[in-house]
Amino acid sequence: MDDIEGGAGVTRAKTLPQTLVLDHVSPATRLLEKRRQMFEVQEALEAQKQDFNRKEEVFKRREEALKLKDLELQESLIRFSKFLQENDSKRARAEKKAADEIKARLQKEKEIEQLSEVLEELRNEKERIHEVLEKNMRYQQYLESVLEVADEYQEVSDLLLRHATLLATNQDLKEHQRKCGELAEKIRAELQIYIKQKTDEILNLNNVVARLKKELETYEGDALVQEAKKDNSLQVASQKTLEYGQVVLSTDNIFNRCRGRSRIGYPAESNPLQQLDVVGNYVSDLGAIIKQFKLEQAKKAQKSDEPAQ
Repeated sequence: MDDIEGGAGVTRAKTLPQTLVLDHVSPATRLLEKRRQMFEVQEALEAQKQDFNRKEEVFKRREEALKLKDLELQESLIRFSKFLQENDSKRARAEKKAADEIKARLQKEKEIEQLSEVLEELRNEKERIHEVLEKNMRYQQYLESVLEVADEYQEVSDLLLRHATLLATNQDLKEHQRKCGELAEKIRAELQIYIKQKTDEILNLNNVVARLKKELETYEGDALVQEAKKDNSLQVASQKTLEYGQVVLSTDNIFNRCRGRSRIGYPAESNPLQQLDVVGNYVSDLGAIIKQFKLEQAKKAQKSDEPAQ
């Protein structure tokens, strides 16, 4: 491709028209020169166009070749991917088969180990039972010797039955004793709870009685205080009533004296406030009269003093 571009550059250089410098020619010559140059440029463009078409054809052939190679490469990749998938599938099946075989082998080994443990336990159980049997043989012999001296028992089974009966009776008595003990313990606990409840109730009632006594004493004290306040209020009210009566009598006496001495005909009043208004007016009038009298006396004295001078 670089060779093609280099060749195109050389061809372009060869086909470009040479510019003729005609500075001192006539306009017709210049026009002819311009037409010649335009013709040469047109030929150069045609040559470039043919060269471009040729290169485009080459590029198309190369593009088709690359597409064919790309398709071949994709097909090769698809075949290789299928090959890898088949190998992965075979390997996965082989690994799964191997894992299953290992799992089965481990399961069998575990079962063998468990059965071995069970077998060992059975052997130990057999030895233990054998030891118990040898140990109980002495009791069998002992029971047979007891039968020889005891006339009421004919067989070992009778003796064992009697022993079982006595053992059951003993168990019943123990169970009865346990139940009686539990019942007694329950009754004792209930008694303690009852005593505690009643003690708490007594304490609560004592507290209530004490609180009520205290409230009663408080109420009695408040009643005494209220009684004292009432007596004091009655005394104050009596004193104020007495004072009010004295004021009313004094006001009425002064009102009657002022009314009798005044030349103004004041009407009779029973309201102390109105009586005091009348008394105030009378006193004001009397003060004004005295003041006027003093002024007149002063004027007379002044007039009598003037001729003497």
